[in-house]
Amino acid sequence: MDKLATDSHGRAPSSRLDISVRPGNARDFELWRDGLSPLYEMDTPDASGRTSYAAEMTSYFIADVGIATGSASAANFERTPLTIARGGLDNICLLIYSEGGCGLDTEGHSAEVHPGDVCFLDMTRQSTLRAPNYQNLSVVLPRVLLAPLVADLDGLHGRILQKSTSLNTMLVSHLRTLYDEAPVLTSKDAGAAAHGTAALVAAFAGASGNGREAIEQASASASLQTARRLIEANLHEPDLGPDLVCQRLGMSRAKLYRLFEPIGGVGEYIQQRRLSRAYQALTDPAQAGIYIGAVAARCGFGSASVFSRAFRNAFGISPTDLRANQTHTDAGALSGDNAFATMRRQLLGMGSRHR
Repeated sequence: MDKLATDSHGRAPSSRLDISVRPGNARDFELWRDGLSPLYEMDTPDASGRTSYAAEMTSYFIADVGIATGSASAANFERTPLTIARGGLDNICLLIYSEGGCGLDTEGHSAEVHPGDVCFLDMTRQSTLRAPNYQNLSVVLPRVLLAPLVADLDGLHGRILQKSTSLNTMLVSHLRTLYDEAPVLTSKDAGAAAHGTAALVAAFAGASGNGREAIEQASASASLQTARRLIEANLHEPDLGPDLVCQRLGMSRAKLYRLFEPIGGVGEYIQQRRLSRAYQALTDPAQAGIYIGAVAARCGFGSASVFSRAFRNAFGISPTDLRANQTHTDAGALSGDNAFATMRRQLLGMGSRHR
């Protein structure tokens, strides 16, 4: 069963979405997977679990913040380079399990998230979650809302604020109150609530007990954000690389490498951003008439063959096949105007608003 509900009196700017997956309903299961696909590739731990899979979720979008509660059967969630490129999300996600928890892998680091913990995930980076039957609260905030407030935003990925801390108790209480009040927030209050939530996350998750460390983190974060903005604005430049970034920022190579080391290195970051931009262009119906070679050039690739190999290595599909498959998918059965598709559109919209 699925239901989309909105406030007819214009009081609440947030849109409510209720979705459920019934055990044994194969179509609902596939629609659920498709709806979640901007965030994660999802599947049950084994094929037999698909027939008994069940899920319920209620979500709201408040200003640019998404918040949801739900319960579901055991599942695995994987955020791959393909998922990152397809969704184009530049958001930070907070997960709080009331039951179940999950095993978490983030770029070579493994951890256990227990019920009551707050887990932070960067949607521009890879992660894998292995969850038993669970109930949770999830909050998705745009990076631009947090960037001015968090000293080390890139350091949040995979961070766990444990249940035993007082900061956790206060943050979780606020997030649950935000969810409870979402249906009645006015437009003015929704904006204030979104900014207040970002400030609270920054104060608790970005807090440092050492003033000098906080200053150093803030300085490094500002430098990294400046470098990232420069890279984003110059992805079309074939010569974009560490030397060009250092030259334009007046920065040493050693410092640049230190800044990007926590997120995989500057060269890897540039390549990932180029490929993600190409993916967005190839799946954009408005750009369907642009030759693939031209897309490659616009994304800074000097050779179409080099672009094609890099694209296939990253996403497991050639640029040509992706474009052909996109045309087929757009006309497919999963694109119907229902709550599952609405969920997918809303999640994709969170990425497009801040690109």
